[in-house]
Amino acid sequence: MGGWSEAHARRVLWRAGFGGTPHEIRRAAHAGRGATLARLLAPDGRRAPLRGPAPMALDPVNEYGHDVLWWLDRMVRTTQPLQEKMVLFWHDHFATRDQDTPLMLAQNAMFRRHALGAFGALLRDVMQDPAMGGFLDLIGSYKDEPNENFARELMELFTLGEGNGYTERDVREAARALTGYVPGREVGGVLKSVRFDPERHDPGVKRIFGHRGRFGPQDVLRLCVAHHAHPEFLVRKLWAYFVDAPLDARTRLRLQRLYVRSDHKVKPVVAEILDHPKLYVKLDAPTMVKAPVVAVAGMLRAGGAGVRVDDWTWVLSGMGQQLFSPPSVAGWDWGPAWMSSNAMRMRFTAANVLLGQPGFKVEDKSTPLELTPKQHLDRALAAVGRPWVSPRTRGALLALAHGYQAMAGKEWQKQTAADMTQRAMRHLLLSAPDAQVH
Repeated sequence: MGGWSEAHARRVLWRAGFGGTPHEIRRAAHAGRGATLARLLAPDGRRAPLRGPAPMALDPVNEYGHDVLWWLDRMVRTTQPLQEKMVLFWHDHFATRDQDTPLMLAQNAMFRRHALGAFGALLRDVMQDPAMGGFLDLIGSYKDEPNENFARELMELFTLGEGNGYTERDVREAARALTGYVPGREVGGVLKSVRFDPERHDPGVKRIFGHRGRFGPQDVLRLCVAHHAHPEFLVRKLWAYFVDAPLDARTRLRLQRLYVRSDHKVKPVVAEILDHPKLYVKLDAPTMVKAPVVAVAGMLRAGGAGVRVDDWTWVLSGMGQQLFSPPSVAGWDWGPAWMSSNAMRMRFTAANVLLGQPGFKVEDKSTPLELTPKQHLDRALAAVGRPWVSPRTRGALLALAHGYQAMAGKEWQKQTAADMTQRAMRHLLLSAPDAQVH
């Protein structure tokens, strides 16, 4: 990959996070590729400090929608954006919903601890997570009547891929091996842990992937991660999360070997992906669609704004991504699936909400009358964090400014036209097609 510019920095800050302020993009460009990637890959599982405007008063456990706002605030203010982007990846990968809010928040914290760590350790914690145990009926699956839900999704969605190297018998036998988890400690009526009860476990011989033994829960996880189909499955999913160009066979095999040789650690694979030339193709014409929460967090982050209104809960839901409530155990459909007619209408609404916030809002009679179309555009870009704009959109915005100026034939109309120019430009910079891709 030749060179390193602000365009390269902008691309990786979006793909490995939620964009950046103009200052952050300039700093990353000046620091160079190596230093920028090292900074992004620095998370070690600890909770990252937050920096920026404080949010509105939030009570994520007791107030409806505040769990969404709490996480959105972390995305906007985190000093380790890749860590938070990986929490979103794991939330989609191990999609869980309809559980008590404290359990979902605890699961979210667990994903943060394991964001770039070893997949096997993450998988073990997922299996013993009260939210997942309740969602997929692992808690209460006993030897006399094993429940297959967790065993099926473990293979189909978490480790191997649908129908890839396993049979219905493997699912049934794994369900037997996974029996024995019961509710553990409770605090204030909220389940804090799960416990393995050997009396509820099926100790008999099972046959899974051609292996025979008196397997228990940990053995099932070990067999899944050691399965020949697992490295390709996870590598493909990680690649697609960061890069929308096809994954060629040579790169795939290299990433799979790296994953296996590192004892199934995620960070080395992500590091290779972020350094790959294909992540930086079409810098002047990006094509990866921003997920709704990425788009909203990115707008707030770039403009230096905080989470100050609760509208973001219903806006994100209307855009198709209600955090802590994925549509199914398979998670969300990504890419162009985000761009349904209703979801795009809500992206327009998101811009309306943001343009009502201080720093973004154009107050009446606040726009200088003497601005040229180019100066108007520069003023609007500065207000919304100087996002990427294609030459075509730039030309359209300049034509818009000329049009408003032409309409203002009388002196008293000029102020209204100037304010309208700024409002329209800022809205289009946040809602037009350029703003939907990165």
